[in-house]
Amino acid sequence: MCHTTSILLSGIGFRFLPSKEAHFCLFYKDFPSFVYDLSHTPCLLSSSRCASRGLVGEPSFEWISRWVPTPGTSWQGEVECFAGKNSRVKGTLLMHWQAGYESAWVILTDLKPDEALVSWYGLRTWIEGGFKDFKRGLWGWHHSKMRHASSVERLWLAMALAQLWCVSLGCQAEVRLEEHLRQSPPAASLPAHHIACQRRKRSPFQPPPRRLSCVVRGRLHLLAMLFEGETFSVGILQAEAWPETMRPPQKQKASAVAKKKTQKEKQRRKRQKRRVRERSRAAA
Repeated sequence: MCHTTSILLSGIGFRFLPSKEAHFCLFYKDFPSFVYDLSHTPCLLSSSRCASRGLVGEPSFEWISRWVPTPGTSWQGEVECFAGKNSRVKGTLLMHWQAGYESAWVILTDLKPDEALVSWYGLRTWIEGGFKDFKRGLWGWHHSKMRHASSVERLWLAMALAQLWCVSLGCQAEVRLEEHLRQSPPAASLPAHHIACQRRKRSPFQPPPRRLSCVVRGRLHLLAMLFEGETFSVGILQAEAWPETMRPPQKQKASAVAKKKTQKEKQRRKRQKRRVRERSRAAA
């Protein structure tokens, strides 16, 4: 089928899809029943270049970009998407154009307009983090080179358990850090006119922004327990609040942009050299 991620919230399973895969699945007739058979709720990212009409009072299909024409605008409601008779889908359309983004977020789901938020789709980025963890980030799946399904099943089971264990240890470490900050906040003994207190932007009891993911923090904690000879703990799983607002896009530094362009140019030259070699071999 396609790469998706499932998230459970209050007994409701959500199936998040990226844009290209959502387009494929929306036109796949059996996809809604496939999702519902898994007791999941679809949450699909679509494109603003899509035609739809409201379920009430709109006889013809029009471009959905009319509902969010400029940054800072939002819209939500029940619609029927796609003008083709064989590909029409009824559902709830959630749209928001956050300032700083090139286009609006367009989310199609079967929940009621007052039961879902467009910002929930931001959780889909966990897919990319999970891919990195299972590959070069932590567990090295890309080095396995396995071909037998039975071997893959055993390895993926071990990686899934290791991932869950590290996440639980990371959550436990963050909870302990928060408790430590509440009991003894940093710079509590410094005077109010101290430069550290004047430049502080967050509350003394508020933990710093997360710089390490829970799985990475948990893995480091597990290695520390191993080297110190401590008894391994199970950890805890702490749920976080779902996002209610969209984060503004982060501006890339000029050096990062230039580095990215240089890498693309190297890749382009590499592909060009490979084509030349292939042509010379074919000619010979």
